[in-house]
Amino acid sequence: MAQAQIERLEHPLVRRNYRVATAAIEAFADLVERCLRVLIPGALIYARPRMGKTHAIDYVCLHLARIRPAVLTVRMSCEHHRIDYEGPFLSALLIAAGASGAVFKQSNTLKRQDLIRRLLERLASRKGHIVVLFCDEAQRLSRNSYEWLRDVHDQLAYHGIRLITFLIGQPQLLAQKAGFQMKGDEQIVARFMIEQLQFHGIRDAAEATTCLAGYDKTRYPEGSRPSFTGFFLPKSFAAGLRLEHSGVDLWNAFVRAHAQAQLSGAPEIQMDYFTRAIESLLAQGVGFDDTTLKLEESYWTRAVEESGYVSAQRSVVPPLD
Repeated sequence: MAQAQIERLEHPLVRRNYRVATAAIEAFADLVERCLRVLIPGALIYARPRMGKTHAIDYVCLHLARIRPAVLTVRMSCEHHRIDYEGPFLSALLIAAGASGAVFKQSNTLKRQDLIRRLLERLASRKGHIVVLFCDEAQRLSRNSYEWLRDVHDQLAYHGIRLITFLIGQPQLLAQKAGFQMKGDEQIVARFMIEQLQFHGIRDAAEATTCLAGYDKTRYPEGSRPSFTGFFLPKSFAAGLRLEHSGVDLWNAFVRAHAQAQLSGAPEIQMDYFTRAIESLLAQGVGFDDTTLKLEESYWTRAVEESGYVSAQRSVVPPLD
């Protein structure tokens, strides 16, 4: 296999293992920065499924690693359990903090001690005093989970460590916050739900342009040449082509597809389908890369078709008897 082909197959875009910014992701990063700056202990971020929340967590973790290396980031995927037990919850936190699966055999007391010890050791190695915890699919957390998490928060505070928690999940999080307020559970709201942010997909041409610019600027490996666009469209890129200039055309292609399929509501493109459209075009670039290339609407129309957006959004109508 030729070296060029190997490099293409190993590229993050082909593997879908990369992160670019959107307007919503930048708003998320700004919220995290504000909470860190004034030490707000908790915030919730909510959106409909497949809007790119997990992608956003990846991006923000990388962002913090670059600009705040002393901050320890921990990511926990909240699991659904039919029965609410402290043990599995502490095990999930421990594994998120870097422990092995052997923690399941420990008592709850040992799990709590092990968790605090691990966090303190990891912070000491980077001379930090802040732990940022991202709880993905946080709508699955129970009231008891928040109480157990509050215990961890208090134990870290005893050692001079700040725990800042970001709850990321579906819109049910808002209903849970309202429920806690109605029941008088202000200690949960004040600890974990002070700020809130609605996360969203791509909603207009300007946001499409912001995302496309990321492909023109992001380089792999980081800091080297070429950018994603330059890698897959080297001749066109060298001649001055930039995906950023196609923001209106790509957005209009999604709007047309939305209208032609008679989908309900205003277009709001989930990141999964938006990035698939861009990946489709770039991955096929070897077939049309040229110094005179102009990315006309027909290119983006085909890319949107291949993204699977319409198929995923269209309601399934049961056949008539």
